[in-house]
Amino acid sequence: MTARRLAGYELALPEAWVAIPSDLADVDVWARQEAERLVAAAPDRADVELRAASAPGEPAEDVDPVALLASGLAAVAGTAAGAGVRGLEAAALVRRPELGRVDAMVTLAAQQDLSRDAFVADLQGLVSGPEAVEHLLAQEVDAVVDAGEVRGLHLMLGHLEPDLGEGVAHLEERVALGVFPPGCADMIEVTAVANGVGAFDDMPQDVVDVLGGLAVDLEGTA
Repeated sequence: MTARRLAGYELALPEAWVAIPSDLADVDVWARQEAERLVAAAPDRADVELRAASAPGEPAEDVDPVALLASGLAAVAGTAAGAGVRGLEAAALVRRPELGRVDAMVTLAAQQDLSRDAFVADLQGLVSGPEAVEHLLAQEVDAVVDAGEVRGLHLMLGHLEPDLGEGVAHLEERVALGVFPPGCADMIEVTAVANGVGAFDDMPQDVVDVLGGLAVDLEGTA
């Protein structure tokens, strides 16, 4: 009996998620155009005035939400491109374009011949192995979507920020998941990173909900 192989996949993104094209000739041009489109379509754009932080005693400066959002989108595109993973797909969550903020990013990549148990063991090594990362929270995620079983971790990481003072840490919330189509030898690795701890009320569930739009194309004999 031969296990099926992953021939391809497609993710239908929910509202507020923006797909990052994988073949961008100019990231900055695309990011600017996309930011202009999103801000122009935002229903509350006329009700928001952004002000930049300034030194004490100095007047605050107006902030262009288009420029701010373009910078965030370009950063997501750059992170995805810099991963160096063939076929990687990425998307950015932009709930309030008029604020110029990217709330989160998610990436998906197919992995050949990676079993559920091996993937889960690798993740556990991140939090309990000899090279475990510093973390404040490590919560298992176990779910099922149409594309298959979902296993992974919800992590809260603390990164020390020397510029902010001794012992001050920047908190990062992320979710690392694997989607395992039934009877398939391959899987889809999913990583989501929030822009700040308060970006989600329930990040693991929200990311699983996004994966509800994942459709896989399998080939071979089950």
